[in-house]
Formats: sequence, C-alpha cells, structure tokens
Amino acid sequence: MNIFLFFIGIFIASAFIPQYILLFVALNLFLGIFLSFFQIVIALLPSFKPKRRRMRSQPFVSVLVPAYNEPPIILMQTLEALSRLEYDNFEVLVIDNNTKDISVWKPVETFVETLGKKFRFFHVDPLSGFKAGALNYLLERLDPRSEYAAVIDADYLVNPDFLTIAPSYFSDEKIALVQFPQHYRNCTEENQPIADEYRHFFGIYMNMANHLDCVPSTGTVSLYRSKALKSLGFRGESLTEDADLGLRIYGAGYKGVYIDRPVGYGLMPYDLEAYKQQKWRWAFGNAQSLKTLFSMFGKMPFKSWFGFLLHLTAWDHLNFLPFAVIAAYVIVLLPFTPLTEQHRHLLDVASVSLFVTLVSKRILFWASLKSQKQPLRRSWRAFLVHMGMTLVYSEAWIAFLFQKKSVFERTNKFILPNVPNLIKNTYKELILGIWFLIGAVEVFFVGGRVMTMITFLVSSLVLFCIYYVHWRILPTRDYSKQLMFGMEEKYKPFLIAVKK
Repeated sequence: MNIFLFFIGIFIASAFIPQYILLFVALNLFLGIFLSFFQIVIALLPSFKPKRRRMRSQPFVSVLVPAYNEPPIILMQTLEALSRLEYDNFEVLVIDNNTKDISVWKPVETFVETLGKKFRFFHVDPLSGFKAGALNYLLERLDPRSEYAAVIDADYLVNPDFLTIAPSYFSDEKIALVQFPQHYRNCTEENQPIADEYRHFFGIYMNMANHLDCVPSTGTVSLYRSKALKSLGFRGESLTEDADLGLRIYGAGYKGVYIDRPVGYGLMPYDLEAYKQQKWRWAFGNAQSLKTLFSMFGKMPFKSWFGFLLHLTAWDHLNFLPFAVIAAYVIVLLPFTPLTEQHRHLLDVASVSLFVTLVSKRILFWASLKSQKQPLRRSWRAFLVHMGMTLVYSEAWIAFLFQKKSVFERTNKFILPNVPNLIKNTYKELILGIWFLIGAVEVFFVGGRVMTMITFLVSSLVLFCIYYVHWRILPTRDYSKQLMFGMEEKYKPFLIAVKK
C-alpha cells in the first residue's frame, strides 16, 4: 500500500468515523511516551570508559573499503590516509562494485598499484547485495593471518594511530566489535547544526549501548574480530546492514564496545536531497532490523534487548498518525461537518502525541550538547534540524509495515518537471504545512479552542523546519569543494592516464 493512500485513509476515517481511529492514536501516544521516557533516562547516564589491554604484539588487521560510483579523488584521499597508518601488520582491500564508468574506478585501481603490496583493488560488475555484497566479497579474500577486520567508508580519512588504538579494546574473547563515532571534516560554523544532529545519536544512544551491553555497528570506523565477522557475514536484505550485523553479533554470543574517541573524519551530505535519502535509509533500515530484534527476544539478556530497541527507534518519530488526524480536523471544523466529542478527544490525543515528541527530543538534544560550548544555542539549532526531518522519520517506519524492501522515494519529476529542486524535495512538508495553516485560519474565523489553534501552528512550524535544514546544509557543498581544492591537481596523473 502506498504511504500516501494510507495517510488519506487515516485522514478520512478521522474526519467521519473518529471512534475507529481513537484506539490506534492512543496506542501511538502510549508507545511515544514509553520510548521517550527511557530515551531521556539513558541520556542522563554517565560517560562510559571501556577497558583496554596491553598490546604485546601487533595482530594482523584487514581494512575493508567498499565503494560504489565514488568520486575517484575522494576515494584516493581515503586510501592515501590508510597508507600513512602507524602500523605494520595490515592489508587494505578496496572494492568498487557495479560502477559502469571506467573513468570513475580505473584511476583508483591505478593509484592502488602505487601504494605497495599491502593494498589490493577489486572491481566487480555485476555484484548483488549492495554494500553488504561488496563486503562479503572481500571477506572471502582476507589474508589467512587476519585477526581483525576494519570497515572504512570511501570518504573517511582515518588518523595514523587508528590501528594502534583499536585492537587494544578487545579486552576479552567475547568482544567481536569495537565501534568508534562518526565525525565530519566538512563541518563549519554555518553547518554545525547538521553535525550536531548526528552528534546526539553518538552522545546518547552509543553511550547507553555500553551501559546496557548493546553496542551496534554503525557502518564505518568499525573493527571486528575476523573469525566472528566471517561466520556471520553481512546481509543485503536490510538497508542498514551494519545495524543488522550488530544484532546478530549479540545473537551469536558475542558483544561490542563503543569508544567515544574520534579516529576518522568523513563527509556529510552536500544537499537536502542527499541528507533526506541518508536519513530515510537509516530510519527504514532500523525498522527492518526491529524484525530481527523481536525474533531474538529471550535469546539475549533483556537489558541488551531493550537497549537495542531504544537504539533502533532513535531515528523514528511517531508523528504519522497524529499528522493525519490533525489534518483531518481542518475538514471537521467546516460548518457542514458534524463536530463531536470523539473528534475533540481524537485531536487531543494526537496533539499530546506530537508535543511528547517535541519535548522529549528537545531534552535529548540539550543532554547531548550540554558539555559543548554554547550548549543552549547549539542544542536549539540541532533540534530544529532534527524536527525538519520529522516527516522522513515518521514515514519510514510506516513504509516498512507495507513493504519489505525500500529505496528512498525520489521526487516524481514527471509531475514536477519545471519546479526548483528545493520545492521538489520539500513538497510534502510544504503542502501539509500550508494545510495546517489553513486550519489555524479556520479556528480564527470559525471559532475553536485555543489548544486547537496552537496545535495547527506548531504542526505547521515543525514541518517548515525542513527549510531551516536546507539553509543550514547549503554551505556544505562549497566548503567541501574547498577541502578538495588542489586534490584534482595532486591526483591528475592517475585521471589523465585513464583518459589516454
């Protein structure tokens, strides 16, 4: 079923048969309060300091770098950073899967040949399974000496001491994953709220994961025990194969540990469309992983299971049903529609559900940034960015209920062929936000409760936060170009060699 049709169905039912929707919205509110309460509790947990062991020798580490259609300059930067690792016993396996354009992958292959025997490059086309398929391909080709395997995204520049630090956190045989935070190098004062929106996840949920023993994989700057990783592998069915693997690590009797120490820096998305795609993938993929989590109930300690539940719902908002109910109330206020007490109760429950999300998320962002400079200002800005994504975060888990697989819904360019990209990427928020403003106007002229007016205005403002996200992410592209300035000249010989 299409998400839009489901929204319309809830909309119509809320307007004309509200008694049948009230129970579902009440359950939605209960679930929101339940998750919000515990998310706030875990935000107050103290910082966790994992144990380390003394390294008497250097274990052999395989570094896996998957790439698909990645700009060659960015990937060559990543590999050059890996060549500067202050470590002896390692190999780097680079795979480009399914990139058709030879001018994209061939320069990287040529560059890898200059880095020495520790580096190996693979171009595989066709290869199924997306990133999971690429990583599984590399797992079959690890050096037999490999004790640990690191996964590094194609845009990450790791610090030279990465491998001198990471293996020391495998303090006992049950630890199969050591996870580091994701940090970004294309971050400035102007787009800091975007980076802070990412930061809240690591500052709250990953710190909680250490306390509740439920550390997930987050896809990059991750180090695994090779034996465990080869036995489990990556599953391509999930959009977030890393979250799925983290669950299965615990299901196999292993565990992970999170180290709150930056060891590498990647690149944030350059524009609103890419940002929305990424967040949809995270929210939908985590919803997919919930199915795996529920199948593991009773097969791992309850605190770990519950911690994973909080982690996997971090990017999901429960605003889909409330938005549909509030939108229907615009129709209910019209003179020809009979207004009943059930309509009012339904709106009240939907309104409270929305405000629970707002209040809990505001507290979470303050908690995650309270130790930073200007915590009040930064937490407000990051909160606005987060709420600007609320329709994405709200739709993703609903979409999962109706389909097993998903690709981010790109704007229909046949319906909106000549509309600016900003409108194409925000038309849902724009239409619904304007609809809520119409409701506020109705309350003013037709009459209604003050609470109804507030609900309409707040709902509209939350949706319009998408334009704040656009404004804050806008400088990222230009600053990213500055970071790349001179790199094309540096790697020019490899680019020219392919053209010849």
